[in-house]
Amino acid sequence: MFGHVSGLRTNLSKSSVSPIHCSDEELSLTANILSCTIKAFPCTYLGLPLTIGKPTKEVLLPLVDRVEDYLPGWKASLINRAGRLVLVKVVLTTAPIYHLIAMDLPKWFFKAINKKRRGFLWKGHDQANGGNCLVAWEKVQRPLEYGGLGVHNLELFGWALRIRWLWEQKTNPDRPWAGLPVEVPLKAKALFDVAVDAIVGNGEEILFWKDRWLDGHTLAEIAPNLFKTVPKRTVNSRSVAQALQNRSWVHDIKGALTVEVLVDYLLIWDMVDGVVLQQNVADHKWKLTQHGSYSSKSAYEAFFLGSIKFGPWKRIWKTWAPPRCRFFIWLVLHNRVWTADRLARRNLPHLEACPLCDQEEETINHLLIGCVFAREVWTVILHHLGVLPMLYSRLVEPSRHDTDKATSRD
Repeated sequence: MFGHVSGLRTNLSKSSVSPIHCSDEELSLTANILSCTIKAFPCTYLGLPLTIGKPTKEVLLPLVDRVEDYLPGWKASLINRAGRLVLVKVVLTTAPIYHLIAMDLPKWFFKAINKKRRGFLWKGHDQANGGNCLVAWEKVQRPLEYGGLGVHNLELFGWALRIRWLWEQKTNPDRPWAGLPVEVPLKAKALFDVAVDAIVGNGEEILFWKDRWLDGHTLAEIAPNLFKTVPKRTVNSRSVAQALQNRSWVHDIKGALTVEVLVDYLLIWDMVDGVVLQQNVADHKWKLTQHGSYSSKSAYEAFFLGSIKFGPWKRIWKTWAPPRCRFFIWLVLHNRVWTADRLARRNLPHLEACPLCDQEEETINHLLIGCVFAREVWTVILHHLGVLPMLYSRLVEPSRHDTDKATSRD
C-alpha cells in the first residue's frame, strides 16, 4: 500500500536473503519468489551485527579498527594534551555509542578501545607505556567533580544507555517489542529498580504484584506468603488498573489458603482498599531528574554516587584560563608533574637542587610557590592585576585588629 501511494518500489536486485535454520527447499523457494541474492547469516543490518549468539571477535574487531581510523595521525604530535583530551571526548568516545545502545559488548572490547584512547591522550599514538601515563586511567574516566577529566567510562555508559529500554518498556507498553525480554546487566537493572518510583496514576503501566507502588515496596516484600500463591504469568502481566477493577486481584490467588496467606490477604485488602486511580497521570517517575523522565546523563552520573568529591574542581575547570593551563593545574593538584622529587623516587636522573634558586629540592610546591624566583614572578603579576594591595590589606588589617584587642585588654 505504501508503494502504491508513494510510487516507490522495492529494488530486489539490491536486496538479499539471509536464511536462519532453513532447509534447502525453503531457501530455493524463497530465492525464486523474491529473486534476491543469498547471503550467509550472521549478517549486518543498519550497521549492527545480527547474530543468534553473542558477537565474536571477528565481528567486533572492525569497530575497534574504526575507532583507530579516527586518530589524526601525524597531527597528534602537534596537539597539546588539552587538545587531545577534546578529541578523546568528542571523537574516540562517541564512535562506539551506537553499538553500546543495542549490544552487550564484552570486556575485551572496552579494554581495546581504552588502550587506544589512553595512548592518544598521553602520547598522541594508539599505544602508551606506563611511564607516559601520568594518571591512572580509572581516575581519568571519573567526572570532573570527582577528580577526573570527564572522559566517559564506556562500560558504565553502555549500561546507562541500555537502561533506556527498561524505561521504555515500563512507560510505553504498547510498543511491539515491549513484551519481549530485555537483557540488561544486573548492575544496570539494580540501578533502574532504585531510580524508578511507581506513582499510582492511571494504573495502566504499573504491575500490581511486581512493581514498587505501595509505599515504595512490592507485594512480594509486604506479603510474601500471599505472593507465592499467584502464578508467575499473572505476576508479569496484571496491572494495577486491572487488579483494582472489581477487586480482580483476589481471583489471582491460586494456592493453598493457609493461616499465613490469610493474614497477608487481610493486610493487602486494607492497604489496597483506599487506592484511587488518577487519569492522565503517569505511573512512573525517574527520581534522578527534576522532570521525572529518564536521561542517560543522570543514569551515568548515578554510578558515581558515593565517590569522594574533588574540592577544587570548579576553580580549575570553570575559569577563563586556557585549556592547556587548566590541564596542567589538574596534574599539579594530583602531584603528577615530573619534578626532581618524583624522579628521585624512581631512581631517575635529576637535579639535586632547584635550578632557579639553587637552595632547596625541586618539588611542585617549591617550584610554583616556595621558590624565590617564583615569588618575584607572582609579585609582578599580582601587582599588575591590582590584586597585591588588596592581599596586603587583608594580611595587615587582622594583625592590627589583634594588636588593638591586646592593648584594650592591658
